[in-house]
Amino acid sequence: MSVVGKIDAAAFSNTIGVVNGDATVTKNAGDTVVVGDVLEISSVAYIVKVVTSTTSIELHKAYAGSTATVAAASVVRRTPPKSVAEFVIKGGDSNTYDLVFVDTTEDGIASNKSRGISGPGWWLYRTYQTYNGTAKHKAECLVPMKVAVGVSGDDADDTLAADVLETITVGTQPANSTSSSGAGTFVAAFTVDQSGTKSFKWQRQTATATTRWVDITASLDTGITYADFTTATLAYSGLGGATLDGYKYRCVLNTSKGAITKYTNGAATLTFGS
Repeated sequence: MSVVGKIDAAAFSNTIGVVNGDATVTKNAGDTVVVGDVLEISSVAYIVKVVTSTTSIELHKAYAGSTATVAAASVVRRTPPKSVAEFVIKGGDSNTYDLVFVDTTEDGIASNKSRGISGPGWWLYRTYQTYNGTAKHKAECLVPMKVAVGVSGDDADDTLAADVLETITVGTQPANSTSSSGAGTFVAAFTVDQSGTKSFKWQRQTATATTRWVDITASLDTGITYADFTTATLAYSGLGGATLDGYKYRCVLNTSKGAITKYTNGAATLTFGS
């Protein structure tokens, strides 16, 4: 889980010694820390779980390193809304949701609205795949706010949801494939308007199915072997008869910048040619 965005920020004036899940600090008035605060240590955000003394705190999850002394300049304390901190401390980071802060600028981005993020504030967000193989989004507003980007000092790591501007344009749609040799390919291609790394995931639908799409693995179906099912070109081999005639194939398209998922048209049909 990532804690994204900030309402305020205070740089530490002293170094912080970190040992696994615990952190010991030499605090003064400017380094006050309370349960629920976010400590960003070397650009990684941690929730403060317990304040054991004036100089010792316990983080909500293990420190990313082993033992380290982190310079004060690399430690920032942030104070999220109380309800957000309580959610995390009570176990919210044990699931697959992301805690996302959306400022008033990000509020106007169309791709956020298409995800169900309908206003500025702290949001609980996740994307998931349904039984039918379709990507869905779930967003719940924990704390509505009206904060401009200049005030929020928004983090760069919320590109998963809140800063998404990248869009996908589908280019090559998979064509029908007829094979008498028992081998063949399906090809997809798309372009993006930014610099995200492209990702491909092929799915298939049986001849009798009308809605359900299944992620392809090498041995998903008897009588055929699939390969390269996470690339632009899906390859198959070993097709020895017409048992899979009418099976349809599509590709799920996405990027590392979290563009809204798109699909090829799903009309690519497999036929065994004798």
